[in-house]
Amino acid sequence: MKKWRMLPQVYSGEDCLARLEQFENERVCLVCDPFLIGSENLKRVLSHLEEKNEVTAYSEIVPDPPIEVVAEGVARMQEHQPSVLVAVGGGSAIDTAKAMLFTMLVTGYGKIQRFIAIPTTSGTGSEVTSASVVTDNKEKIKYPVFDDRLIPDEALLDEQLVVTSPPSVTAFSGLDVLTHALEALVAKNRTTFTDALAEKAVRFVLIYLERCFTHGEDLHARKKMHEASCLAGLAFDAAGLGINHAIAHQVGGQFKVPHGLANAMLLPHVVDFNGKDKRAKETYAKIAVHLGLGNPSLSKDLLVMKLEKEIIQLCKAVKCPMTLREFGIDPTEAKERAEIIAQNALNDSTYPFNPITASKEDLIRVYKKII
Repeated sequence: MKKWRMLPQVYSGEDCLARLEQFENERVCLVCDPFLIGSENLKRVLSHLEEKNEVTAYSEIVPDPPIEVVAEGVARMQEHQPSVLVAVGGGSAIDTAKAMLFTMLVTGYGKIQRFIAIPTTSGTGSEVTSASVVTDNKEKIKYPVFDDRLIPDEALLDEQLVVTSPPSVTAFSGLDVLTHALEALVAKNRTTFTDALAEKAVRFVLIYLERCFTHGEDLHARKKMHEASCLAGLAFDAAGLGINHAIAHQVGGQFKVPHGLANAMLLPHVVDFNGKDKRAKETYAKIAVHLGLGNPSLSKDLLVMKLEKEIIQLCKAVKCPMTLREFGIDPTEAKERAEIIAQNALNDSTYPFNPITASKEDLIRVYKKII
């Protein structure tokens, strides 16, 4: 038996921030990226909150949120005792808010009545998932946490909040969306529902990501990428992910490679590896046909190769480094860490959902392709 849920409520469009006006006489904890403080984007959010509520902001957010940042946020929440949690920002801000909420839930300190997520990047899909990822900087390990209580009550998707994203953020986060969707399509818990969401997300990324990268103020393209991120998030949260994320989490933890970039480097190689599985090969081939990369008369192996080529072409179009060397990591150091990266990937919570049970040696081989 496989579970399918229809949460959270998603509001999309330029007027969706008005949903925040449902709150009156509440104590609100606003978790946001530091660069949003004083920005027009945050002013728009606060204009719907500040007049009728007591708002306290926590903005000490950093990429790949470490345990220490989460702990400080929890201390702030314990002091403020908010009833509403609002997360505004990229995946790191929303993941930090989720980790703070998780800590409050398991310790019993405080009670959050409502949790609202407002993404300012189109990438993680964290606004609709049960997942949060925190980093242990001392051990250089990323820890994904999955708990249905971390699913926001509402996700507000305003494409105007995304237009100021720098090209590199747009590229890496958009390729994260593509990875979410392609992993969900072959994951062990995939269903008809998740397939529909993931297929649409893949199509949107291939049509609109390059447009967002080259024309950041294209609101139509931004809206479609925002929707793709949400669709892919819903898909992988139910279907699962796989070794692409299992390895990428370790690459990010070891070398501070942005998460979306680590995923993008690995993606064509993971598609090649998973393409050895009959069902995964059929799925990849079907997607290639739907995308117009080839006709059904071609062999499935050739169609999978065409999909891999399309991924690589998109990565190059948005100026994405395809190896750790290109990113500035010394190949000798990268090779030395292959063993620990593979071992930690085996223990990653995304690993079990891969269509093929990959051995440690398999993971090392895939990882070495991006050195």
